Amino acid sequence: MDPSSSKYYHEDHIDPNEFYETYVGATADKKHTEELLLFPLKVLSSELNSGCLRGSTLIDISFGPSIFHLLPLCKYFKDITVLEVNEHCLKGLQKWLNKEEDALDWSHAAKIVAELEGNSEKWVEKEDDLRRCIKGILPCDFTKENPTDPVVLPKADCVFNLYLLGTISKDLDSYRHNLKIISSMLKLGGHLCLIGGFNASHYKVSGHTYHILNYNEEDLRKALKDCGFFIERPVVTESKIRSDVIYYHHEFFAFAVKNREL
Repeated sequence: MDPSSSKYYHEDHIDPNEFYETYVGATADKKHTEELLLFPLKVLSSELNSGCLRGSTLIDISFGPSIFHLLPLCKYFKDITVLEVNEHCLKGLQKWLNKEEDALDWSHAAKIVAELEGNSEKWVEKEDDLRRCIKGILPCDFTKENPTDPVVLPKADCVFNLYLLGTISKDLDSYRHNLKIISSMLKLGGHLCLIGGFNASHYKVSGHTYHILNYNEEDLRKALKDCGFFIERPVVTESKIRSDVIYYHHEFFAFAVKNREL
């Protein structure tokens, strides 16, 4: 697939509802939800149960109008700021936060998280618990030295990046540039949770083809090291999705610690 013909998540229009219905919604293809929703939730649940991921402040910079990954995190991080690079998905997130009538329904994810936590009957409260922890949803622009300008955010204990970095980075140089910006948002000793796909090419929404950076585990390790991170526990699984809708060869969930300022 010709990368030059692809759209970019942070530059072009994308339909939040269509993304949700195709990849992570309750009626999405089972293979999509197993990899794109269940995999990160299961790995994150295991990490949280181990006690290795703790703090009070978290900055989320993720793909789409997604909040499902924050449902288990709000049990531990009581001050969450959500950043969004796409204006259409930002509106989708605000609709969910405000409980608007046409907001996306994440009850299926809340049920999964409650079950993973061993409290399956408590799923109803999960979304409201998260709403109480979200202190703001802000636009974000990685072309600026301060991506949230004019707002200046204090450095966080944890930054969570779900599927976003590979979709907004046009090459490995821009990937490292964007990682450095993420590093600037994180306290020394803080954790970066990074989820993405190796050897990827594209994903489709509403018939439009969007870019995903093609890189591998060695590229990731080098980029993290160059940007002041030590990678702790990479979890990698082979994708079973074989379709023209989305392609990546492996999915990864990397936990990294910021061990130096740049």
